[in-house]
Amino acid sequence: MRPLPSAIRVEAVRDDVSYVLPVRSLGPLRWVGLCPIGFGLFFMWMPVRELFRLLNQALHQNPRPGEWFQALFALPFLVGGLVPVALGLIFMFGRCRVEWRQKRLSVLDHAGPVRWRRRLPKGRVRKFLVKGGGAKLNDKPITSGPLAELGALFAEFEDGRPRLVALGYPRDWLQALAEDLSVRVGATMSATARPIVEIQDLLTEGQPQFSDVTQKPVDSQVKVEARPNGFLFIVPPAGLRKGSKDLFGFSIIWTLIVSVITGFLVFATAKNFQGTPAAAPWAFISIFWLIGLGMLACAINMGRRRAMVLVENDQLKVAQAGIFGARKWDWSRESIAAIRADASGMEVNDVPVIELQIHPIGGKKTGFFAGRDAQELRWMATELRSALKVPAKGN
Repeated sequence: MRPLPSAIRVEAVRDDVSYVLPVRSLGPLRWVGLCPIGFGLFFMWMPVRELFRLLNQALHQNPRPGEWFQALFALPFLVGGLVPVALGLIFMFGRCRVEWRQKRLSVLDHAGPVRWRRRLPKGRVRKFLVKGGGAKLNDKPITSGPLAELGALFAEFEDGRPRLVALGYPRDWLQALAEDLSVRVGATMSATARPIVEIQDLLTEGQPQFSDVTQKPVDSQVKVEARPNGFLFIVPPAGLRKGSKDLFGFSIIWTLIVSVITGFLVFATAKNFQGTPAAAPWAFISIFWLIGLGMLACAINMGRRRAMVLVENDQLKVAQAGIFGARKWDWSRESIAAIRADASGMEVNDVPVIELQIHPIGGKKTGFFAGRDAQELRWMATELRSALKVPAKGN
């Protein structure tokens, strides 16, 4: 177990403990925080101007009721602009405080009066995950220097979703913090085993991992049914959150923002209701509506897809159904060059999204179940390779 560095101050009272981390040592990277600050100030410029105009009008004459509604629609934009400003200040000058109190993990990021507290789920912590090696410059990984040593600490709960705890500190600091926190959490939650600590290097995580996984993951919902000459995988929907890799939540936020902008546009053009409304603003906002609704539909489809994978008599058959309909695929063993779990080409937070891939001989690969648990996909690929006697990597 690594000792905690002296830069991390520990405050412990009985079973509760707080870890006070210093201001992040980011060097010149610190000034990247000016980007969200500048964006936030630019975003707030219009609502601030509108509110000052209304305030000036209120001091000299009575504003009309429609103008008060117009001011109310400007307030969400003002609040929305403050968020990136606060995040930029925290990135540049913030420090982190990790707390385990009353059997619950919480994190406080603060820079002066700017404070952002995150209360993580109240439940059993299964694992602490330390990731490093993800820093890039000009789309190339940084392998030396201070930035190469930075990492991120995540806590994984019973639902299997990693939650960010601390970001932008040296990996060895975060590993020592995770190990110390694991011991204290395990001592508090005496009825269960203490959380494990796992280290991941993002430089190698995106590379293909073709090793066999012979044991079905304990939290896998995939059902296996025996067949006379094979078996059947029944793959249930992964759910909107897991299956869409947070695309569902992003599309909801996108749609709400577009709704606010549309309402603001309605009130802005209401003064000219006797004339013909300009088509350009409505055509422009309709593009954002199409994008948002398209993302929402794709997210629902990804979360609600279900499938069956049948291996029988040296044949591989896949049937998949979603909100856009059903599709079927069929391969013979002789036509398959390789089966493996590999990167799909999509990335979430710079981490490749893994999918189950069927590589036919002389054809283009077909991918399935992108976004499901990577270990689950590697286990499925192992079972399929074993049954069909095909390799993980073709010639």
